[in-house]
Amino acid sequence: MPILVYILVITYIIAINFYGAMMLRFQKKDREKGDEESLAIGDGKLFLAGFLGGATGIFIFMFILKYRLKSLFMMVFMPVLIALNVYLFTTFFSGGISFFPL
Repeated sequence: MPILVYILVITYIIAINFYGAMMLRFQKKDREKGDEESLAIGDGKLFLAGFLGGATGIFIFMFILKYRLKSLFMMVFMPVLIALNVYLFTTFFSGGISFFPL
């Protein structure tokens, strides 16, 4: 597999983790303001970002920000998504899924 594909996948993983962490940060800031009507970032968007590969960043930032630690939804499903993400990316890098047949 070309090295460019590896670079693109690694860049994607870093970007989606950063995006998920920033979404969690902005959700915390909105909750601290107390403006419940303007909450643009819900749990569904965090779950989607985690499903797309950002679960690790969201889960780590939950502990750094000390936010959403009592939420059963986030504390159970983010580690499950981390395991799913690791499995899929490992399968991709090991060549089990051939996106570019030669």
